[in-house]
Amino acid sequence: MELKSILQGIDGIKAKGNIDLDVKEISNDSRKVGNGSMFIAVKGFETDGHKYIKDVIEKGTKIIMVEEGTDIKDILGIDDLTIIMVPDTRKALAICSCNFYDNPSKKFTLIGVTGTKGKTTTTFMMKHMLEKQGKKVRINWNYCGIYKW
Repeated sequence: MELKSILQGIDGIKAKGNIDLDVKEISNDSRKVGNGSMFIAVKGFETDGHKYIKDVIEKGTKIIMVEEGTDIKDILGIDDLTIIMVPDTRKALAICSCNFYDNPSKKFTLIGVTGTKGKTTTTFMMKHMLEKQGKKVRINWNYCGIYKW
């Protein structure tokens, strides 16, 4: 997918390098990138993805997204590297993922059940009612909810 299309909807972008590139995959996991990948450095709770920028460049990644305020002096002179700076890489990762994967959440209806008591009963009652209407229903216990598509 074209990088320009992936970046649609992100405000405050500053870019250095070619944005007319084809992207094969996007990731915020430095272990899963390579040639054709776009690496999005996200400040996590345990580690900062910006620490792994040099590692992903060594793996052949040519597109790096960083958060504003990140010191990028070390990588500015690298040939064929596209650096994209955004105000919030966590938010940008969500937008880029939606664009890259063609907005998958628009293809199904998500119903969430929260509360202290009765979630399992409510979930199964809703599942039964939706299936009676001919809807395909899947319960995902990892997220304690029903996906209907």
